[in-house]
Amino acid sequence: MDFEDIDQGFMSLVRNSLRIDNDTDTDLLTKIIVAARKNIAGQVEEDDLTFYDNNEEFDYAVVLLASHLYTNRSATSTSQLYEVPIALENLILSLKESYLVKISASNDSGDNSG
Repeated sequence: MDFEDIDQGFMSLVRNSLRIDNDTDTDLLTKIIVAARKNIAGQVEEDDLTFYDNNEEFDYAVVLLASHLYTNRSATSTSQLYEVPIALENLILSLKESYLVKISASNDSGDNSG
């Protein structure tokens, strides 16, 4: 996966989650999505980026984090700011577990001793 390659379908998904119905802030949303992808991968696995290809949990985690970052993007605000959604932490833990299972399975299939 190339974290900077954002197709229109994924951009539409993020826009829908934020209830943005026009093309405003495309550059900002692109940067936020890339940052969210890199942040999550940094917490899970940075070396094997193929793990994130067609990974719905990863995509959902990116949508959650990108939406949170976009909504809370101002350094100063008159509205209440919120912590990162707890669902994101659960998704990251689930992704870590899925990656460990993948690594374990590939190690088991390559182990012919015995």
